Amino acid sequence: MPSLKITKRAVDALPATGSQTFVWDTEVKGFGLKVTPAGKRTYVFQYRTGGRETATQRVTIGEHGSPWSPDAARKEALRLSGLVRQGGDPREDARQRRKAAVTLAFSDYADFFVDRYLKPKWKTWREAERILNRDVKPMFRRRPLPSISKGDIDDLLSGMDDRPALKRQAYAILKKLFNWAVKTRGDIVASPMDSMEAVSTVPSRARHLAAEELAAFVLAVDQTPFPFGPYFRMLAGTLQRRATVAGAEWSQFSRNRELWSIPAQLMKNGLDHVGPCNSDVRETLESLGPKRAGLIFTTTGSTGISGFSKAKSALDRRMTKILRARAEQRGEDVADIHDSVLLPPWRFHDLRRTGVTALQAMGVPVEVTEDILAHTSGTREGVAGVYNKYRYLPEKRIALELWGEFLRDLRSTTLAAEPHRKWLYADRLKRLDADAT
Repeated sequence: MPSLKITKRAVDALPATGSQTFVWDTEVKGFGLKVTPAGKRTYVFQYRTGGRETATQRVTIGEHGSPWSPDAARKEALRLSGLVRQGGDPREDARQRRKAAVTLAFSDYADFFVDRYLKPKWKTWREAERILNRDVKPMFRRRPLPSISKGDIDDLLSGMDDRPALKRQAYAILKKLFNWAVKTRGDIVASPMDSMEAVSTVPSRARHLAAEELAAFVLAVDQTPFPFGPYFRMLAGTLQRRATVAGAEWSQFSRNRELWSIPAQLMKNGLDHVGPCNSDVRETLESLGPKRAGLIFTTTGSTGISGFSKAKSALDRRMTKILRARAEQRGEDVADIHDSVLLPPWRFHDLRRTGVTALQAMGVPVEVTEDILAHTSGTREGVAGVYNKYRYLPEKRIALELWGEFLRDLRSTTLAAEPHRKWLYADRLKRLDADAT
């Protein structure tokens, strides 16, 4: 059998002889090229697992062409040669790799991990599943678990540097997935995250909208057309999360629009939630028409709204313009003030913090605001979370109505003032008690 250094030029020059032939590399023992009678060229590796008395065995590396160039095939032959020296069998190695490509494909394995581990163990498994589906699967797709390296995971997490909370969540989920694959399942030998430095804890955000910023928000939302105008109004009025409001359906609301029964799949804590709707939210729903089924905020009729980043940028521009006009109306010189100073960066989630801050100023108890936000921490942790099943519906209705009135009154102000009347909530509660008796 002929021998030569296997190069691209040499491979391309080999003629089809009408019979199957082999050419062996002069640099790596066992590395060769098979040429079929039809001229098909395939890289192979030939070896023995014992001494000379054992039979010669041969495995296919791959067909000539992308991704198997002579250099790539030679590199694989060197890996297989090392495996043989360590007592391994390349055929078994190939079988395990084929198995890994099927049973350990990341996308399928992530689903398996959700069903077998996250659902029974994690209260927030739905949020973890969303992160896997939205942020991780598109990166790794069907790559076998053993082929995912520390560098691959670092590349994924580095792409989340501008979203530190998501980065920390993704790190924790992947850390648990790979540890489970190693220690519980035995599907892989080692986790690529063993030596990775943990993602630092995200500092708590303190940003909330000042009263004047909130007035600009309300006025800017009034100028925003469907679907985002009504969506922003409901986001502020209910103090629910962005994804929760975006997923709202007509069937979730009572006939008179006074109650919103939110299913567990829309809630971060994975629990059903019931929230009263204040008059602003009810008016917003009524303005959208007498519908009984389907998504509320949709432009296609079948899928939810998208383009939040673009809509937020447009909203910020309207808010900045309004803030500047209101300041000038008060006689303030804001011509040289940059937009980012006039309206510092904020997120939709800051509306929840803004609402709770206002409700606390109106005397609403912490346990009521916690239930409005559907938080399971704080006053809902431990024994209280197990035994206290009261859902504060009358109290939440009063609190959210006060919040709606505060937002509505901002439209008529020249300079908005922070809420400060601590007696408001208690006074409304007394009136409710008096009406009940």
